[in-house]
Amino acid sequence: MPSHPQIVALRCAGTTFGIPIDRVREIVIVPEITPVPESGEFVRGIINLRGRILPVLDLGLRLGLPPGPREGSGRILVVEQESQQLVGLLVDEASEVLRVPETLLSPPPELAGGPLGASVRGVARLDERLVLLLDLAMLVSPDVVGSMTTGRDAPA
Repeated sequence: MPSHPQIVALRCAGTTFGIPIDRVREIVIVPEITPVPESGEFVRGIINLRGRILPVLDLGLRLGLPPGPREGSGRILVVEQESQQLVGLLVDEASEVLRVPETLLSPPPELAGGPLGASVRGVARLDERLVLLLDLAMLVSPDVVGSMTTGRDAPA
């Protein structure tokens, strides 16, 4: 990890999270999302992004938080998985890019189990706020993306 990694700060259900900037391809205004029947509880559907069909996960629901915004509000972060597959993450807002010195990083707190506890890989202490750093590989693992097409819920 570089000494001053950059993260994209985003908000879901009033909580600030961070995702490594090198995994975020773009941030778009929420277009019409086409639901996919039986695609899993936190899968919002699919979008057409300049001719490319992308699955969209509701990040709040994925983390066990209240559902994210509906079409027309919020943002979709287009992120790249390890497999180079692109996935959209629906969030309330994507506000800024932050540089986080290693000295301001802490290990993840002891969180309750479930998807949120399993997905936080650390905490950045920035001025008066805390940013929960998300493990993108855990959030959009092949099991999760596979559930988008098979209709089964992914493991938490």
